[in-house]
Amino acid sequence: MFLSLPEVEKIVKESGRVEAQELAKAVETARHLEVGLEEVLIGKRLMGAAELGQMMAQEQGMAYIDLQSIDIPQEVLKLVPEEFAINRHVVSFKLEKEVIFLAMEDPKDLEAVEFVKKSTGYEVRPVYADRLSIQLSLRAYKETLKKEFAELAEKTVVRAKGEVSIVDLAKDVSVIKAVDTILEFAVVEDASDVHIEPLANEVVVRYRIDGVLHDVLNLPRELQPALVARIKILANLKLDETRLPQDGRMMFKSEGGEKVSLRVSVLPTVEGEKLVLRILEEVLQHFSLGTLGLIPEKEKLLKASIKKPHGMVLVTGPTGSGKTTTLYTILGMLNTVGVNISTVEDPVENRIRRVNQTQVNVAAGYVFAKGLRSLLRQDPDIIMVGEIRDKETAKIAVNAAMTGHLVLSTLHTNDAPGAIPRMLDLGVEPFLLASTLEMVVAQRLVRKICPDCKMELPLKRDWSKLLEGVIKDKERLEQIKRLLPQKSIRGRGGPKCRYSGYKGRVGIFEMMMVAENIRELIANRAAIGEIKAVALQEGMETMLVDGVRKVGEGMTTMEEVLRVSLE
Repeated sequence: MFLSLPEVEKIVKESGRVEAQELAKAVETARHLEVGLEEVLIGKRLMGAAELGQMMAQEQGMAYIDLQSIDIPQEVLKLVPEEFAINRHVVSFKLEKEVIFLAMEDPKDLEAVEFVKKSTGYEVRPVYADRLSIQLSLRAYKETLKKEFAELAEKTVVRAKGEVSIVDLAKDVSVIKAVDTILEFAVVEDASDVHIEPLANEVVVRYRIDGVLHDVLNLPRELQPALVARIKILANLKLDETRLPQDGRMMFKSEGGEKVSLRVSVLPTVEGEKLVLRILEEVLQHFSLGTLGLIPEKEKLLKASIKKPHGMVLVTGPTGSGKTTTLYTILGMLNTVGVNISTVEDPVENRIRRVNQTQVNVAAGYVFAKGLRSLLRQDPDIIMVGEIRDKETAKIAVNAAMTGHLVLSTLHTNDAPGAIPRMLDLGVEPFLLASTLEMVVAQRLVRKICPDCKMELPLKRDWSKLLEGVIKDKERLEQIKRLLPQKSIRGRGGPKCRYSGYKGRVGIFEMMMVAENIRELIANRAAIGEIKAVALQEGMETMLVDGVRKVGEGMTTMEEVLRVSLE
């Protein structure tokens, strides 16, 4: 570590950039989670990575570099061997007049500086860069991964055609390397899912990137049994069961030392067993409410709701809309020394230090309701229920919120007001729901315009006319029209975004605060239209409004917003 926790605390305290009370809480959280104070400060958005990095570097009399703001030439990057760069967390990013500029997580690592000096013959100038920035830059070493995989596939096919048992084949070095390469490439590409699909004459490997599936590799059909067997072994699934679906979980350690959790699903098809691997990110280290897409005003409202000692906060949306990421980010904010947090999930998607997580097991009769009932005997302050699916779970969750617990959960509804009739349909008494529900957040994910190929164009389409035919509420229509952009910003398409013009995703949100007027409507079983009308009068913005605002800010496109939020 470049600087110790007390050193970072001293620098931030002297800068006056963070209030003393907030800094004390951040220090306590860093010690509680056993992570660097800089990670907590950045994660809580108390300071930006660049600002904090510059302050830390200045304290030591050196420069700071934000690696994500520059393009690193491959020939400069590869002056330092990949294995050494990964192990010592260094990135060579510039060569100028016989001097290598070396980004380092620990610029005091003189051994690393000396090694680079001797191996390249150039002088070395150490520059400080933060951990996440270095990790992301190290992925550039993997641009030749497809070529590497093609060579491995050829070796694996030769063995697959021989008379080798499926168990022995799954343990073969070439098969192990082939599976590792598929997963390594998925991590490099920021994929959320890996699909390994058997066809009549080949196996197709597809990655879901920014919510869209892309064909990445076409492999020989002979590889399929070996790949399936290898992944089944890693996920502790039955090798001899090929007629029934199976679900499991496995861990993968990337070459960069990053531990990645994967959820594995095996499905028998007419062409053979299909694999889908969901990559479960450690969202707490990468996300804050701001990076999820919440504007400061909405972030403030959500923080006020989750700071209450009891009550219920619901996050709604369809599958794949980022609900779990939002809940986990909230848990990361609440995870301090003074509280006991317990969760019941299906499945546990990310492990969170100092949070008691339990996973439902339907086959063993351990369902959400039973798990939630057990959690209440564990003296929790905060409870997270992965999803409210049935009447029993809904009733227990509401009763928990009534008896002094903060309850977080998800529902499948189209918008925020829709959570109310859904909970009533599940048998929750109106007066109980009215007194416990604090906030409902509805959300969707839209693709962000790629920053590397962003360009401005004249508007070719009159979006206001299209919206006039869809939105009947004149006041809301005028509000959206005021936010419509005057020019079109979109991605041209390039290698960094796979020529799609989009890279990464951001949330668009609809946030309904449950104030007294809405509590009265809930208690009286008012119609959803009436509840929504009052919520809009009291300041609720629809997802469409939030999305159009992000279009105006050049974050996404109207096509993306309308694709997921057209009312």
